[in-house]
Amino acid sequence: MKFYEVLVGGDQGPQRRLRVASPTDVQAADAAATLMRTHEAILSIRQAPDDGLQRADAPPPRTQAEEASEATPGMAAKT
Repeated sequence: MKFYEVLVGGDQGPQRRLRVASPTDVQAADAAATLMRTHEAILSIRQAPDDGLQRADAPPPRTQAEEASEATPGMAAKT
């Protein structure tokens, strides 16, 4: 798991930095989306160095298998 810093904000409004734990930068965007406010957009995503003291503002994103298990029980639910 890596740590990412996601910069979110509006066109001319304030910007916020969110820290999330994620295996990839694409999934970091998914994790940050849970904390975004109306009219905010992701402005940048960068990997943050892990100094052993990292804290995340949001939980890691769910995997596709975890998301599918709610809608289609079967093999996805068994993982």
